Amino acid sequence: MQREFMQTSFGKLSYLKRDGNYPLIFLHGLGGTGNSFLKLNPYLKENIALFMLDMLGHGKSDKPMIDYTIEVQKKVLKEFIDNMGFEKFSLMGNSYGGWVSMRFSIDIMNPDKLILEDSAGINITYGEVAEDVRRQFINNILKNNPGNEEYVIESIIRNNANPKWKIKDEEFDKIKSPTCIIWGDNDRIIPLSYGEELNKKIKNSKLEIIKDGGHVPHYRKPQEVARVINGFLGFP
Repeated sequence: MQREFMQTSFGKLSYLKRDGNYPLIFLHGLGGTGNSFLKLNPYLKENIALFMLDMLGHGKSDKPMIDYTIEVQKKVLKEFIDNMGFEKFSLMGNSYGGWVSMRFSIDIMNPDKLILEDSAGINITYGEVAEDVRRQFINNILKNNPGNEEYVIESIIRNNANPKWKIKDEEFDKIKSPTCIIWGDNDRIIPLSYGEELNKKIKNSKLEIIKDGGHVPHYRKPQEVARVINGFLGFP
């Protein structure tokens, strides 16, 4: 894997890249980085080109003093895809990254295939819970991922609580991509019931449950998740 950078209209975007014939773009969860997907690298078929993005405000990407909405993240993703010249690609998002992936698919363009891993988008967010719970969540992110800036995390949580960004029932029909929903069976942040609900709402979707996968199955069970990805993309 090699690290590269791309300038966007919102700031510099950092990403990890592995060469291959068919591009798969990864979007991580809130407070994470593209590095969280590195454990998948040895198990994903070598003809898949990997692009593990640090979303704006995260990792080695720029952290401008802006309002961090899903609208901003999906625009940055569109600029990345346009700048790379991708005509065909698949998209995988975990948690917050899954939410951005769904909103991108609904509002901008459908990827060839969509992979949603323990995805946010219809669940109750941390901006909608008691203040002490919200504060503890933010503190945990800042403690476990010291590269994060508090104003970025605060902005994302505040904006995610706005109902306008939630995926509404009538919008799911706009997701035309074949969709694989991957979920850890003991996810304590976004329970499996939300994965089952997404599976019902998204046409042409299938649900793959990862035993003991937690909220980030690709980190705890990379071999199992890679097997699902390889098969879904047609590289068994």
